[in-house]
Amino acid sequence: MVSKIQNKLIFLTLVFFLVTINSQANVIYDKNNIVITELDVKYYKQLHRDKFNEEINKSKAIKNLVIIKRLIVNLKKNNLGFLERIDQIILSEIGEENIKSQTVLDVIRYFKTRNEFISNYFTNDFNKDDLKNILKSFIDLKFPISENNCLTIIEIMDFKNNEEFINIFFESLKNQSADYKILINNKVYNVCINNKNRKVIEREIYKYVELKTENEFNKFIYAK
Repeated sequence: MVSKIQNKLIFLTLVFFLVTINSQANVIYDKNNIVITELDVKYYKQLHRDKFNEEINKSKAIKNLVIIKRLIVNLKKNNLGFLERIDQIILSEIGEENIKSQTVLDVIRYFKTRNEFISNYFTNDFNKDDLKNILKSFIDLKFPISENNCLTIIEIMDFKNNEEFINIFFESLKNQSADYKILINNKVYNVCINNKNRKVIEREIYKYVELKTENEFNKFIYAK
């Protein structure tokens, strides 16, 4: 009797497990040899959230996954050596055991490849005019100023269109520094930019450089 109950419980557990896996693996896109499942979308949305600190809806996630899978197909066809090099970097940084699916690998491949172009532009071509264009997109750039490394705040100033601030922030980006000293009325002050505000600016820089490198990136991806 006990054995029958145990067998029934095992059977019900197995059925529930298979139903769960099947629901997550439901195919929601199947065109031109590209297949995307519910589980693929779940993985992508998590990776997107982790990288960009923002949510993405299901339709946008599917659209991005289609683009990513097309790009990986083209890389395999046109630049396999580059893809193999990227894979070696991914496996050394993350470990094969942490890559949950082919889709997860493809998304990380895409991020890594895209970041190579963004990093190259930022290192070699990003200039003060670029930064100025980015900062113009903000309504304001209000930050506190201090005389004692931001322990005590004197006042809050708007640094939008402030050329000296642009120079200081540009140098801090290039030197990977968080020290912002500015001369105001012949006196040196600290501009107090917390981690949250810096990340907001850096996110806009990333988007700007991503757009700037889009054509070059696409030429590379689709090169024969």
